[in-house]
This record gives sequence, C-alpha cells and structure tokens, in this order.
Amino acid sequence: MRISGSTAVVTGASSGIGRAVALRLAKLGANVALVARREQVLEAVAVDVGRHGGKVLVVPCDVTDVAAVERAHRRVVEELGSPDIVVNAAGFGVWRPFFEITPAEHAGMMDTMYWGAHAWIRAVLPAMLARRRGHVVNISAGSGQFGLPVTSGFSAAAFAVRGFSEALHRELLGRGVGVSCVCPGSVRTAFWDDQRTPRAGVPVLVRYAPKLSPEAVARNVCYCIRLNLAVRTLPIFVAFLARANALWIRLGDLILWKWFVPALAVLLLLRFTLF
Repeated sequence: MRISGSTAVVTGASSGIGRAVALRLAKLGANVALVARREQVLEAVAVDVGRHGGKVLVVPCDVTDVAAVERAHRRVVEELGSPDIVVNAAGFGVWRPFFEITPAEHAGMMDTMYWGAHAWIRAVLPAMLARRRGHVVNISAGSGQFGLPVTSGFSAAAFAVRGFSEALHRELLGRGVGVSCVCPGSVRTAFWDDQRTPRAGVPVLVRYAPKLSPEAVARNVCYCIRLNLAVRTLPIFVAFLARANALWIRLGDLILWKWFVPALAVLLLLRFTLF
C-alpha cells in the first residue's frame, strides 16, 4: 500500500515505538494523527512530526475507553479524512512473578494492548472495507511468540494481539484491507524501568540481548504496510527462537536456559554481522 498522501493514526504516539512510527510515516508523506493520553507530550511530538511537511493532528485519547476512541476517530475523520492506516502501538508491560502482578495490572495490559487495538479497528474498518483500501498494523512483542518467565500478563496480552491479527488478516484477504503484526524483541524505550520491569527478574537471555532501536521497528512497520506482510518478527535471533519454540516448546526451554551461553554467543555474532 502507498503511504505518501495517506491518513495515518498512530496510538501510543507520545513515546517509544509509537513516536518513531509517527515520525517515519510523516517522513514518507503521510498525514498523521497522534493518539495517546499525554496531551502535552503529544504536542512536543507533533512539532517534530510537522517538520516533515504533512498535516499533523494531536488527539488525546485513552485507548481503553471505547467511547473516547469513537470520539477520537470522528475527530480524525473531520480534520484529516478517513484513516487509511492505523498503527496500534499503545501498550505497557509489567514483568514480575505471577503473584507479584496485581489483577488490575494484568487487566491493564490486556485492556491497553488488545482491547485498545480492538476498539480502533472496529472504528476504522467499516470505511476501509467500503473503500477496499486500508492497512492495520498491530504491535505485539517477541513474547507474543513465546512466553517467558515473569511475563505472564504481558505475554497473554501480546499473544492476544498476535492471534487477533493473524485471524483478521485471513478474514480480510481479498477485501482490500491488510492486517499486519510486528513482534519486536527488546527495544530501547522507557518500557524498561526498575518499577515495572526490574532487571533482577528479567530472564538472562533477554537482559543481555542487544536491544532494537524504536526507529528499526518503525522501518519494519512501514515494510509491512508497503508489502502487506502478515507478520514481522525481529531481530533475526528472536524470529529464530519463535520458530524453535513453535516447533517444540522443549527446544525453547533449552535455548532459554540450558543453552544460554552458546545462544548468547550466536545472537551477539548475528548482531554484529547482520545489523
């Protein structure tokens, strides 16, 4: 799908992956609606996005509030036109042992990542189908491909996004609307803080794995839109682990625990030779 001249909505646009995606889409010629809860932060992002010359709209919205999403969608339609592209990048993670994560935190991750994406897709999909044109990209995670210790809530939400995206991709085949799911490994964002993701509880392979830049994820989001890719898992060692785990879950256990040292050596080699 062509990005230049399109209208794009990016949730979670105030920071991290969402911000990088918004900047990338604007650079490629899209008009961008920035969606997140923090209006003041969005205003600062809008200044950077606006430098690329397209239209930019700040839309404060809590994606867990369906009525707020519907109002935000109407505003985008009124001021920028009906969205051609939606990138659901809103999300957060709590990485702690199961009983140390509160039920509210478990629900919050699912509400933001899965139900937030669900609300925006329900809002934009009728017009996309009527025009037979549009693309949705949902941001999941590497742990939406294989579950890790201390990520029970986050993995559940990421798996939900991954499964939802795959099912919707197949449901909409041949109807002019693409659905993609991007599953990045560790990314250099504010996600990694000592309160929600204490380093002591993070699996060693994840703790020491090279981290992607938000810009690298944004580039892959745009690849998915342009090429209509159903799923993109990155970097290569996360894609390898996902395939190994899908083939045989015990193999995933061995790579994560028993074979940690050689696995770390391989991923470092890949990091410095391929990226």
